[in-house]
Amino acid sequence: MSAEQMPAVAVVENDAALLRAIGRLLYAGGYKPVLFNSAEEYLSRSEAIDGECLVLDINLGGMSGLELQKKLCEEGVPPPIIFITGQSDIPSIGRAIDRGCVAYLYKPFDPGHLLKVIRGVVQTH
Repeated sequence: MSAEQMPAVAVVENDAALLRAIGRLLYAGGYKPVLFNSAEEYLSRSEAIDGECLVLDINLGGMSGLELQKKLCEEGVPPPIIFITGQSDIPSIGRAIDRGCVAYLYKPFDPGHLLKVIRGVVQTH
């Protein structure tokens, strides 16, 4: 399968090492990773990402993952969002779920579980 035929998965993560690791995992799992270091970088992308699913960190340093999710909801139908976080914050989980996130994974997460969740999202969208 060529890279053009692979379903795209966008990842927004400010930890550069984790961002690269998730990118390699996605590629090995048959997905085209589209990587962003910040919510602002994701918002400034020049074009839509076909077949997009979004893996999104909650705490990004600038605009948070929750703020990005809210903005995407306000702009229309957001892509399916899988949140990843290193912190257990019940109010944040509630807001993310209320806005339609499809999964909420805690770091360190099982790479196989992340791929399983993405597979489920891509197959239903």
